[in-house]
Amino acid sequence: MNGYKYHAVIWDYNGTLADDVGASLLASNEIIVRHGKEPITMDQYYEYVDYPISRFWEHIFNLDEFPMAKIGEEYYKAYPRYFRGLSDGAAELVRKLRRAGIVQMILTSAHPRLIGETLREAGIEDCFDAVSSSSDLLAGSKIDRGVAWLKKSGIAPERAVTVGDTLHDFDAARTMGTDCVLCSFGHQSKERLMTAGVPVVDSFEQIEGYLRIDN
Repeated sequence: MNGYKYHAVIWDYNGTLADDVGASLLASNEIIVRHGKEPITMDQYYEYVDYPISRFWEHIFNLDEFPMAKIGEEYYKAYPRYFRGLSDGAAELVRKLRRAGIVQMILTSAHPRLIGETLREAGIEDCFDAVSSSSDLLAGSKIDRGVAWLKKSGIAPERAVTVGDTLHDFDAARTMGTDCVLCSFGHQSKERLMTAGVPVVDSFEQIEGYLRIDN
């Protein structure tokens, strides 16, 4: 026995593996101020975040006048200037699960060029069996991709867990049929996450505790 109760862990990237809530707020406000609007607070950010990401920007701009394609282009120019790296404990837990023989994949709406370099710098690029990312800059839904990967993998949904930081991750887990753990340090507030009725954790140490058999 390897000490863990799942055969596979399906990781979200932004706000879960990646510590990028601050970077996202700063990049968003750079765009907002550039286009003549007042910057938003973190509380507003938590309130506005939704999927598809266009629902976030609808709170700020008229998307007929400032379309998502242009917002996405400006956002992904700004975001790398503010991004600082992975969440505390993320790389260590990913390596530990890899040594235990657990299948790991990243299921994300992020663009692949934003992911690969960070994983390489952290030395965990080889810890993942698959990375399913978005091919455009609009951060669309990842649910269909998750369902397809899980079916192709042959892993029984009840032997997998999805770890994310938003209610969209919970929706993905529910559709895939996996268990779900949500992280309070990501892109939605702990209060919103607790409405899902699944475990909400505050650290990677707590994530590992949930994954272990003796939990």
